[in-house]
Parts: sequence; structure tokens; C-alpha cells
Amino acid sequence: MTVRVLRSPADRRNPQVVELLRKEGEGNDAWLRRAVEGRYVETGPEWSVLLLVGGTDPLSFRLRVAQSHVRHDLSPSAWSHVLFIPRLEPKLAESRTREVSLAPPACFGEHGFPLPTNGLQRGRLETYLADELFPNLAVLSIPVPATDLDTSLTGLQGQRSILDVPQLILRWLAYCWGVGVPSSPLAEGLGVPGAALLEAAFSARDFDLTPGLESRSSCPEAIWQAATWWHGFYQRTQAGRAIRGAYCSKHELVPDKFFGGSPPAVTAPPPPAKRRERKPRRT
Repeated sequence: MTVRVLRSPADRRNPQVVELLRKEGEGNDAWLRRAVEGRYVETGPEWSVLLLVGGTDPLSFRLRVAQSHVRHDLSPSAWSHVLFIPRLEPKLAESRTREVSLAPPACFGEHGFPLPTNGLQRGRLETYLADELFPNLAVLSIPVPATDLDTSLTGLQGQRSILDVPQLILRWLAYCWGVGVPSSPLAEGLGVPGAALLEAAFSARDFDLTPGLESRSSCPEAIWQAATWWHGFYQRTQAGRAIRGAYCSKHELVPDKFFGGSPPAVTAPPPPAKRRERKPRRT
């Protein structure tokens, strides 16, 4: 099984995607809030916010292993799913999401019928704030206005001729459930549904979300590699703006040391201290 992946010409990781270690006992909600308030991620109107998650449940396990063929060392991916957050609300759990989950809490659309929305689902960020289920998080800012991306996703709901998302859902569910002992869909050029739909939406805005992989084969791991290694490409094509973000990935299916080790991470610097305003002296 072979997945054609282009290697980035960069010789170092993107310094704007940093590892933000969890504090002792810190949950997903608190970690995300610290990443946003520490300005490790851009949330302004000119940016779109994506969240990569790495789950520990059986479905996530299958998805993470399937993406090992996109990695040069064939180790499992840290990521199992990607979703778009149009706007971060003051209470993060209430932020709405647009995604294509293979295990949606509300089933696949009304009455379990995903065709009217081309598989696109609406949800809430609270689903991914369960610490034990989703220990790996990466919040990324993409230099495309969130309203533009939201409009593109809405348009793709009625364009199965561009990307047939229900077909991807069925193929990936068959693989993850072990039905008929199928091979990995990535080897057939079939991307993970949520990543493939986001790829198509970004492409409609002239942004290549996964320059190292064929568009229809997009997956969370390919998005991660674009964020961490293709910053030079984005700086040339996006007026000097590369992907920004922060991550924590403490859950490894296989210890990294058995695969020769990954390049050193970029550690987040502490946020700048707030300057205290001096009170005017009384005369």
C-alpha cells in the first residue's frame, strides 16, 4: 500500500506552531483557553480556526493507524479528526462547529440521512472537551477569513459532484469497522471525510490546505504536516502569512523512540507579562 506524499523542502519546523505543554491537572477547556488568551492562535476575522484532535476510542485508533502511511516513519498519527470553529464563544463549550465526524453525537443528520447536507454536520465544541477521550489537541489559525470558509462549506452541501462526502463516510466506516477486511481508503485516494471537505472548501478560496498530498486524499495528519513543515510555501503564496497555532499531544500509540525520533518541537515561550499602569502622582 502506497500513498504518494511530497516532502517539504523546509529544514526546520514552523516556529509559529508551538508545543504548549499542559499544566498539571489542566483539562481541554482550560488548555484551549490558555492557547487563545496567550495569543498562540489568531482568532480575528481574517483567520479560520481549525481544531485537530487525537482520540483514544477504537474508531480514533483505527483512523490514527490508517494515517501512518502519510508519515515518513510509518508511525501512527497523533490526530484522528479535524473540525472548523467559525467563532470562538466566551464559553468555549458553546462554540459551534462544522465537521464530518464518523461518530456524530446526533447521528448522520436528521433521521440518520446525511445526503441533504452532503455529510456536513453542525455541532458544539463541548464534544471534544472530554480530556480522556481526546488527550491530543492542536488549534490552528489558517489565513482565510472564517466567513468565507463558512460560505464555501455551505455551498458544498449541495455539490456532491465536486466531493461525494457520504461515499467517503461509508468507505471509512467499512474500514474502521472491519467490514469485508478492506484496505485503507487513503491508498485508494479517498481522504478522511472531514479533512477532505475542508480541503475542498479552502481550495475554493485559493488556499491549499495540504500541499504535500493530493487534495482528495486529505487527512488530519496531512493538515498537521502542512502546518508544521510547509510554512515557507505559505509565506510565498499567502503574502507572508503562514499557519499559526499551538498543540499538545501526550498520547502516543507507539513510543516515538522506537521510530528513530521526530525533529525537536518548537516550545511555546511564556506570554508577555502585563504592564502595570502607573497612577499619576498627586501634586
